[in-house]
Amino acid sequence: MGIKAKILKELQKKPRRLKELKAKLGNDKKVARAVDELVERNKVVCRKGVYAVPDPKTGNAVECTLVKLAGKFGFARPVQPDGQDIFIPGKYLMGAMPGDTLLVSLFEHPRVEGSSEGEVLAVVKENNRFTGTVETIEGRLALVPDACPHCPIYIKKSADGGARDGEKAAVEILERGDSHEDHRAGVAMRFGSAEEAKQCAKALLYGAGLSRHFPLKAKAEAKKYEGAAVGEKEAAGRRDYRGMPVFTIDSAETKDIDDAISLEKTDTGYRLGVHIADVSHYVTPDSPLDAEAFRRGTSVYFPGHVVPMLPFALSNGICSLNPKVDRLAFSALMEVDKDGRRYGAKFAKSVICSKARMTYNKVNKILAGDKGLREEYAFLVETAETMNNLAHALYKRRIERGALELDIPEAEIRVDENGKPVEIRFRERGESEKLIEEFMLQANEAVAEYMCKRELPTVYRVHENPDPDKLRVFASFARPFGYRIDPSKPEDTAQFQTVLRGAKNDPKQRVLPTLLLRSLARARYADECIGHYGLKAKFSLPFPSPIRRYPDLVAHRMLQKALLGEEFTAADETMCEEAADQSTNREQAADNCERDIDKLYIASYMQQFIGEEFDAEVSGVQSFGVFVALENGCEGLIRAELMTGDFYQ
Repeated sequence: MGIKAKILKELQKKPRRLKELKAKLGNDKKVARAVDELVERNKVVCRKGVYAVPDPKTGNAVECTLVKLAGKFGFARPVQPDGQDIFIPGKYLMGAMPGDTLLVSLFEHPRVEGSSEGEVLAVVKENNRFTGTVETIEGRLALVPDACPHCPIYIKKSADGGARDGEKAAVEILERGDSHEDHRAGVAMRFGSAEEAKQCAKALLYGAGLSRHFPLKAKAEAKKYEGAAVGEKEAAGRRDYRGMPVFTIDSAETKDIDDAISLEKTDTGYRLGVHIADVSHYVTPDSPLDAEAFRRGTSVYFPGHVVPMLPFALSNGICSLNPKVDRLAFSALMEVDKDGRRYGAKFAKSVICSKARMTYNKVNKILAGDKGLREEYAFLVETAETMNNLAHALYKRRIERGALELDIPEAEIRVDENGKPVEIRFRERGESEKLIEEFMLQANEAVAEYMCKRELPTVYRVHENPDPDKLRVFASFARPFGYRIDPSKPEDTAQFQTVLRGAKNDPKQRVLPTLLLRSLARARYADECIGHYGLKAKFSLPFPSPIRRYPDLVAHRMLQKALLGEEFTAADETMCEEAADQSTNREQAADNCERDIDKLYIASYMQQFIGEEFDAEVSGVQSFGVFVALENGCEGLIRAELMTGDFYQ
C-alpha cells in the first residue's frame, strides 16, 4: 500500500493532525508531501490544521469559489465551467469570505427545486485581503468590506495602523474564526477619505490586485529601453515598410499607440495593412517583464489614469508607434476586393515609420469635409476616404453574415488636472472609430484562420452561443414591442438584428440592446478555435493590442514561430492554455474594477446637483426599485419606497 493510500485509510477512521499522521506512518517529509498533494487534489480537506476525507455519505464534494456573501447566506460558484451557483445558508458557511476557494458538499434535497444548495466542508484556499470603509460598530473599529458590506471585519487594536472612521482602507485577516464575527484583521493600507472618488478608486485597484508599481526586476529590465530608438541593426532582416503611407488613428489622450494602418490600391482591389507594435521583440518569454505582464493580463483604464500592463518606457516609449520615428512592428497585409471580400493575407516582422498621428476627431472632421484639416493633411485625405469606403464594405459583409451590432452608448467621464470629474457625456463613435474596428477585425480573423487551419497552438477569442433560458427572458421583454424571438434558435441572429435595427431610432426601445447584451455569453480567451457568436466569425483571435493585452502578445509569438517553421511543443500548448485562462480572469477583474470606478466618479460628479430635478428615462426594473438614466449617460437607482403618491405593479 502506497503512502497516500495509507493516509486516506487513516483519515477515513477519523480526522487527524499532521503530527498524528507522522507518528502513525513515520517518514516525516514523505508524509507531509503526500498530504499536501492530496489536499491539492481535493482528496483531503484541511480546517484549522485538522485533515479529513470529504463526507463519504454524500460523495458529491465540489470545489468552488465564494462569489457572493450577504448577511445570512452566500453563493459559491463551481470551479468547473458551466456549473450552477450553489446557495449556502449562513449557518453552513464556516466563516467563508468572498474569493475563498471552498470544498462544498451538496444537499440531496435543496429547498428550491432545480437549484443547488450545500454546506462548506472546508476552506481550501483563503482570500484574506479586503478593502472597504472603516467604521466604529458597537464601540469597536471594523472594516465594512466593499465585497460584503453586511459582514464587517473587526480590526485588532494592536494592528489598526492609525485608521479612523470614514477612511477607505485595506485589511488583511490575521485570525480566522468559525463565523464571520470571529475574524480579526489588521490594517494593511490607508487610502484617505471614503468621500473622495480618487481615494475609493485606489482602494478598488488594490482590492483587485492592480498596481501601478512594478517589481524591481521588471523595472530594471524596462529601464534599458528608456529613450531607446530603433537602429539599423534591429531593423535588419525585417520587411522595410518605412516608405509605406502608414499612419495611426487613436483618441487624443492615447499614449500607448499599438496599431497603425495603410492602404494601397491593387489591380483587384486593395492591400490593407494593419501594423502592430512588435512587443514580443522586447518582452521575451520567461523574462521579468513577461512574468509581470502575464500576472497583470491587461492594462486598466479609468478616468484620467491607466494602470499599464507594461512599464511606460515600453508602453509609451519604444513600443508605441509614435509619428516620424522608426518602430518595430508585426504587419498583416491583406488582399481585399472592392466589396470587402478578403482573399489573401501575408504576415511579416517589419520596421515602419508612421507618417502622422491622427485622432478620431480629426479624421471624422476630414471625412465630414472640414476644409482646414483637409488642407493640413492633404497627403492622406484621399487614402482616408478610400479607407472609409472599404470599411463600409467590410461592415456590410459582416452584418450580412449575421454579426450583431449592439452599438450601446457609453458614458465618457472627463476629469481635471486634480482628477476631479468635470464633465460626463456620451462617447462619440464616428466614421473613424468604426473604420479602425473593421480593420482590426480583419487582422484578427486573418491571423486566426492562418493558425487554425494549420492546427497550430495559439490563444483565440471565443464567444459561445447564448443560453436559451436567458434568451427566453429577452424574448418576453421584446414581445410588447412587436418582436417575435425564438429562443430555441440562437444561431438565427437575423431575429436579433431586426430588434437592433428597430431600437436604433426609437427612444422607447433604447433598453433592448442592453437587455440583449445581458442575455449573451461573455466572450473569453481559449486555446481552441470555436468561433465568435457575436461577430458571427468562424475564426477570431486577439492580435492588435500586445501593449495592453497579454493574449495578443502570445498570439504574436505563436504566429512568428509558425512563420519561421519552428516545431511546436507540448510546452507551447500548455502556455497557450494557461495564458488564455489567466487573461480571461484578469480581463474580467479589470472590467469589474473599471465599471466600479466609473460609478464612483459618476456619483462624485452628480453630488453637485443634489436637490435639483432632471428628466430621466427608466433603464431597468427590479423588485426594489427602478434604474433611471439621464441624458448625459449617468444612471442611478430610485428605490421603490421613495416612489410615493402612486401605485406601482
